Amino acid sequence: MNETKKRIIEAAIALFTEKGFHGTSIQEIAAHAGISKGAFYLHFKSKDALQVEIFRYYTSLIQEEMVNAIDPGLSPEENFRRQTEIQIAQMQRHTDFIVMVIREQAYSLNPELIEFIEELRISQSEWYRDQLTSIYGESIRPFVHDIYVITEGIKSHYMQHFISNPQALNPEGLTELIFRMTAQAAEGFLGGTLRPLLDEETLRTLFSGFFPEEGESEELTGVIDAMRTILYGQALPRATVQYLLSTLDFLEVQAQAGPGADLTAIEGALAIFRPYPEFGDCLRLLEEKFGADMHN
Repeated sequence: MNETKKRIIEAAIALFTEKGFHGTSIQEIAAHAGISKGAFYLHFKSKDALQVEIFRYYTSLIQEEMVNAIDPGLSPEENFRRQTEIQIAQMQRHTDFIVMVIREQAYSLNPELIEFIEELRISQSEWYRDQLTSIYGESIRPFVHDIYVITEGIKSHYMQHFISNPQALNPEGLTELIFRMTAQAAEGFLGGTLRPLLDEETLRTLFSGFFPEEGESEELTGVIDAMRTILYGQALPRATVQYLLSTLDFLEVQAQAGPGADLTAIEGALAIFRPYPEFGDCLRLLEEKFGADMHN
C-alpha cells in the first residue's frame, strides 16, 4: 500500500471516529490527509469504497501477524493461544478503528462491506475450525460455528468495555480467559451437555433477502448520481454543497439497505433538497422508489 493511500485511511478513521461516517465529507478526509479532493478519487472511487478498504487494511494487519506467529515446534494449543493474544493486542492498539465500527454500524448498509464482513466471518470461522480440529480432532467439527460465536462474543465484549482505556486491558489475561472458555465450550459440546445452535444450512440463509433487487438499487443510485451532477453546477456556498453531498451519501447508503432502510430518515434527507427546484424531478423519482411520502 502506498503512503498516500495509507494517509487517507488513517485520516478517515480519525474523522469517522470523531464525526461519524455520514458526518464526514470527502473534502474533509482529503484535507486531513494533506491531499487534494482529486487525489482522493485517484485512490478511492467513493467514501463507501474507502470504508471497505479500511476494514481490509486493519484485517490484513492482524492476519499477517497471526501467520508470522505460528511456530511449528509448538503444540496446537500453544499456537492457538499465541494467535489469540495477537488478535487482542492488535485490537488494543487500534481502538480508534473499533470505536468507528461500534459507533457507526454502517457496514450493515453498505453491500460491498457486508460482503467483506461475511467473507471475514467465514475466514475466521475456518480458522477456528482448523485450530480446534488440530486440538480435539474431527469430532469437534459439528460444533465449530457455535464455539466461534461464543469465543468471539467474549473477546468483542471485553474489548468494548476497555475501549475508553485500552491500556488497562491485560492481553495475556484476556487470552487465558478466552483459551479456557473455548476449552470449556468444546468439552461441553463433545461431552453432550451442550447442543449446537448453528449449522451450515442456517449460516447460508442468514443474509438471504438482505438486499434489494440489483436493478432497483442501481436505479436509485443512478438518480442520486444525477443529483450530484446537478449540485456541482449550482452556485451555492461551499458549506452548503458539502452538507448536501453528505446527505446524498446517506441516501445512497439507504438505497443499498433494502428492507433495512430507514424511511423516516430518508424523508428528512429528501426534505433538505426541497428548497432547490433544480432537484424537483429527481426528488419525485426518489420519493416514488423509496416509498417515502414527504407531504404527509
